[in-house]
Amino acid sequence: MRIFPSTITINRVDMYALIMAGGEGKRFWPLSSREKPKQFLTLTGGKSLIRETVDRVLPLVPIERIFIVTVEKYRDETMKHIPELPKDNLVLEPEGKNTAPCIAYGTLRIEKKAGEAVVVVLPADHAVGDDEGFRDSIKFAAGAAGVRLGDGRYPIITLGVTPTSPETGYGYIKAGKDVIESGDNLRALNVIRFSEKPDHETALAFLREGGYYWNSGVFVWKTSSIISEFGEILPEWHARFEELAQWLYSSSEKGAAAEFYGSIEAGSIDKLILEHSSHTAVVPVSFPWSDVGSWKALDEYLRDGEEANVTRGNVISIGSSGCLAIGGKRPVAIVGLRDVVVVDSEEGILVLDKEKSQDVRLVPDVLEKGPRDS
Repeated sequence: MRIFPSTITINRVDMYALIMAGGEGKRFWPLSSREKPKQFLTLTGGKSLIRETVDRVLPLVPIERIFIVTVEKYRDETMKHIPELPKDNLVLEPEGKNTAPCIAYGTLRIEKKAGEAVVVVLPADHAVGDDEGFRDSIKFAAGAAGVRLGDGRYPIITLGVTPTSPETGYGYIKAGKDVIESGDNLRALNVIRFSEKPDHETALAFLREGGYYWNSGVFVWKTSSIISEFGEILPEWHARFEELAQWLYSSSEKGAAAEFYGSIEAGSIDKLILEHSSHTAVVPVSFPWSDVGSWKALDEYLRDGEEANVTRGNVISIGSSGCLAIGGKRPVAIVGLRDVVVVDSEEGILVLDKEKSQDVRLVPDVLEKGPRDS
């Protein structure tokens, strides 16, 4: 085991940020829609999730070095929320094919502009309860991403959130021995394995065993490091990188990107790259975090201790507990209910058993085919 310097720093201008903002957010119907997905909603504070994400990294990364990846139909909405974003820093995918293509395309664009760079990759729609703690973790991870491992390669780093409960909605990371230690209680550990979202019993076993962390979906690496991983693990993709790269920032980029996307499979960066890499490391963090992946997750993030209900807007509660209620223009009354989500918006009204939150994603598809009882 090689131990690296205990204090690692990185200058603000040395880092780039790649924000993934192409998701459809079906699980937040009726507030979200295909035209206005979750990243553009104001759910956890006074600003949209994408605005909060950009503001969270701005003290580390100037706007000129922030890139946002989305799809054409969200171009205008993205610029509405982040109007100061340079035009060339908006990366438009031909189609959404999960995080691996998104990261590959965005990384190639950053490398074309900057050459070698350290990049923090993060979703546009997560919630963080301690922005300063988040930035401290990113600064440490960014420094660690530039330290050579024993084989001469550089680490591929993800932030792992210390679990507080046996959540079944998150992937888990099993950590091993220390790779890097810092004097500020931040460290990087080698990754033994990534685990898909477990059932409740498996999640309980993870917590009992210890050494497991929630996969936050936030990554830090050098551009050359992740491109090398693609070359080693997905050589058929890597072979097409050079062809795409030559057309970036030109009038032919749109067509070249469409051809590239048409030739590769859809898949997450975790499944296609990280699970097969021998250079992954995890930085454990303990700040409040949520992927805000469902109404239940939002309720848990917003709930303050023993608060009976989480309410927003025009809501009346009588004899109810464990509920999340969001009112619109009309008053919403919850009477004698337990563990229910009620949301009123112009798109529709949702009444939901909180434990069935993942099934909300089915509603937009059903509505497209015509309402029915199923």
